Amino acid sequence: MESRVVKLIDEDGNEVVLPIDNTGLEIYKNIKYEDNTGEGNSSLTRLYEGYEPAYVDITFSLADEEYITAFEKLKQIEKAFKRLKDGRPVIWTIIDKHCKARGVKKVQFYDLRSSETDTGIEATLQLIEAQLPEEKKEKKTSTGTSDTADNTSENTANKTKTCTAQSTDEYCRKLLVKYEKERMEGKTILAFEDWAKQKPLPPSADTDTATV
Repeated sequence: MESRVVKLIDEDGNEVVLPIDNTGLEIYKNIKYEDNTGEGNSSLTRLYEGYEPAYVDITFSLADEEYITAFEKLKQIEKAFKRLKDGRPVIWTIIDKHCKARGVKKVQFYDLRSSETDTGIEATLQLIEAQLPEEKKEKKTSTGTSDTADNTSENTANKTKTCTAQSTDEYCRKLLVKYEKERMEGKTILAFEDWAKQKPLPPSADTDTATV
């Protein structure tokens, strides 16, 4: 059976090389769904939301050598992958042909399982695909754009509001005086709010302030 290695390089340039065979690396990635119906049985009731982060399982064997035991090797591996940077697990660049084929480039530590065997230790390192900073920034920018659009729409809606009899804006008060004059002269039978809708508002008109 052909043997090969998986190389991992952390953010500070430190390297870890794990020897594995062709059956020792497994990658799985699930589709992400949201079920709004609560039924959870039919794929027709679920909303597609992309993919969950990929999980990478690396299985390898550790044996005693002249100057280091299998347990000492395991301790070094655990120490390397459980390190934190800025309060989060270190991000590793994974170099492997299987991962390259699946599009997995950056990973973080998720789990380490080990068991004793007759020849040493059998271990499985589980890594989870990391979300890159630029992806987070892109999502944040997209959200900010949406929020800006919502605020713009809200402001536009506010500017289309007409004067009311309770408005304190100077323009609206003058408009009310003009309305009362036309009503007394029999030129309109509309309520002030309906009559005011037919009159253009200046951009500076404040129509949201009302007296109590």
